[in-house]
Amino acid sequence: MKNNYNQTVEQGIKKTTLLSSTIIILFVATIIGIVLIKTEYSNFRTHIKSFKNTLIEREMFYIKTSVQNLKNDIDFEALSIINSKKRRIKNQSIIAYNLAYSLYKTSKHLSKKEQINLIKKSLREIAQEENDINYFVLNTKGSLLLNTDYPKNEGINFLDFEDLDGVRFINKMINANPNTQNFLDYNWYRPNRRITYSRHLKELDLIIGSASNLESNHIELTNKLLKKITLQSFNNDEFIFIYKLHSLNNIPQQSNLLIQKNIITSNKELEAVKELLIKTNYKANEAIYYDYNQKLFYATYIKEYRYFVAVGVNLSNINKIVKKETKISLDNLYKNIIKLIIIIIVMTIIFFFFSLLFTRKIEDLFSQYRKRVKQNEEKYALLFNYSNDGFIISEIIDKSTRILSLNSTALKTIGYESSEILYKDFFNLFDQLSLEQIQQSNSLVRTVKLFTKDKQTRTIELNAIIYSYENQNLLFASLRDITERTLLKEEKVKQQNILIQKSKMAAMGEMIGNIAHQWRQPLSQVSGLFFDIESAYDYKELDKKYLQNRVNEANDLLEYMSKTIDDFRNFFNPNSKKELFYLNEAINNAVKIIKSTLNFYQIELIIDIEKDYKINGYKNEYSQAIMNIISNAKDILLEKNIKNPQIKIYAQKNEKLCLHIEDNAGGIEDSIINKIFDPYFTTKYEYGTGIGLYMTKMIIEEKMNGTIRVKNSNNGAIFSIEI
Repeated sequence: MKNNYNQTVEQGIKKTTLLSSTIIILFVATIIGIVLIKTEYSNFRTHIKSFKNTLIEREMFYIKTSVQNLKNDIDFEALSIINSKKRRIKNQSIIAYNLAYSLYKTSKHLSKKEQINLIKKSLREIAQEENDINYFVLNTKGSLLLNTDYPKNEGINFLDFEDLDGVRFINKMINANPNTQNFLDYNWYRPNRRITYSRHLKELDLIIGSASNLESNHIELTNKLLKKITLQSFNNDEFIFIYKLHSLNNIPQQSNLLIQKNIITSNKELEAVKELLIKTNYKANEAIYYDYNQKLFYATYIKEYRYFVAVGVNLSNINKIVKKETKISLDNLYKNIIKLIIIIIVMTIIFFFFSLLFTRKIEDLFSQYRKRVKQNEEKYALLFNYSNDGFIISEIIDKSTRILSLNSTALKTIGYESSEILYKDFFNLFDQLSLEQIQQSNSLVRTVKLFTKDKQTRTIELNAIIYSYENQNLLFASLRDITERTLLKEEKVKQQNILIQKSKMAAMGEMIGNIAHQWRQPLSQVSGLFFDIESAYDYKELDKKYLQNRVNEANDLLEYMSKTIDDFRNFFNPNSKKELFYLNEAINNAVKIIKSTLNFYQIELIIDIEKDYKINGYKNEYSQAIMNIISNAKDILLEKNIKNPQIKIYAQKNEKLCLHIEDNAGGIEDSIINKIFDPYFTTKYEYGTGIGLYMTKMIIEEKMNGTIRVKNSNNGAIFSIEI
């Protein structure tokens, strides 16, 4: 029944996978198709826009160049006309001056007034009515004596008269260099300018010259410009028009059309002119679009002549070219879209076949998965039922538990039959264990006491964890019976205590030997004092003062010996807590105990330790470990009868502090170097216990969490302690 259910589920998954993959493929294909089609359409629009802009920009460049060339021609022609007029004015002025000076020379017999009238009459006679250049005569006080163009102004004083720009042009003529002829121009009225060329006739206090308005220049310039444009060739799409703007405030009403070519202008063009001038602050040096039959023109406004010059192009031909290009691009777009659709359909079919293959692969995976699940179930059943650890699974209900399942190892451990323990409370099996203790962190690892069916107590290593499965809170417990291991450990502790006791006895023997070496000299000195007192008595030299001095010396020696006993007692007194101590102090404490022995056997001790090196640990035990190594080195040096025996103590500090104790006894044999820290291992069979270095290793590694190593050097062995 279960297999049928699993097969039904697998078939449902297979159908769902196939259907969902098909839907996903269609969805992805649709999205990709839409994105690609949009991209193609966007590229099409960008191409058409770029194509049209390129054509328009090319036309804009052409018409802009045409306007700029036309403006340059206007400026050149205007300058040419002005220079020509200046030459004519200058020539007429020279004629007038020479005539006046000649009349002055020939009429010196006349009065000054008569001479001036004669000059005026002569200049009027030579003045040509149709000529645009006239003659004038001023006196040095600013009065106009003659003006062949405007006789009504004669007799008026213009000394302080200003033109429209505020220039006192008469003053300039009067104050000019009297020995030279000078040009002067001024704004008589806008937009007309007037040019004069004059010279002083100093003998009669007169200024004689000629003048002309520039208004006639504009007419000449306009005629030349119109003639040039008339002769210039334009294609059918290009046009030009020029307006003369008499008033910028009312352009449509105060403007005259000077010329138009390939266009019939109207108020729409004038409105465009007005819009362009306002937009460019009456500079008109840029192109402008306006909605009048899709025309584009570029224009410039020449203030000096009030010309508005515009060259443009009709966009109809460009629109035709763009329309043609659009049709070609659209055909290409449709072809590309059809290709994309075909590619997407083919890719969809390919992915659909891949989906079928994937579905079959899933079916194969399900088959393999069923096999693996079955194998795992068998493995877990074997593991659960035949494991060396006992497993108990319980259900948590409110504040209590109910045992649901357990393996044979658990039954063997607790001594119950399966029917006797099922659905009982799990915690009834243990001493001082409750559900609340496990619920605090949802897990518990602890050594506990378990009560068997026959009321025996066993030591159990318990590993318990709470987890949820299908809305059910379960407690999984692993039980490992460590009763025998605990007994062995207790036995090991007893053996270790015995070993420690032997170590203490060995250390005591060593201590007594060291005390003997420490006391040997003081005892000899005390014996000498007694002999000295006896000799003094025999020779009648013993008096109270002499006796007091010898007693004081003896007391000093006895106090030294008493202090030695205190040092030894404090040295072997273990520390109760960790402390931060200086390395050199711990080494000095060890050396203080064994120094006399080393001196007795003439063993050189070299110590090279930085004063600021510190260690966090047990100071006395660390000193004992050092003394054990030094004592072991001393024994080897004496055993091998080394000449110039030597022990070096030095330290290095990197990440950790490492102390090195090195001797020159020739090193340790390779066959035993890995055994010297083993308990009861010794090479000193006559007197050694084999526990000194073992206890040193226990102090360094187990109590102080350090490491101790030994290796051979060229001269001997090196013990390294790293903490």
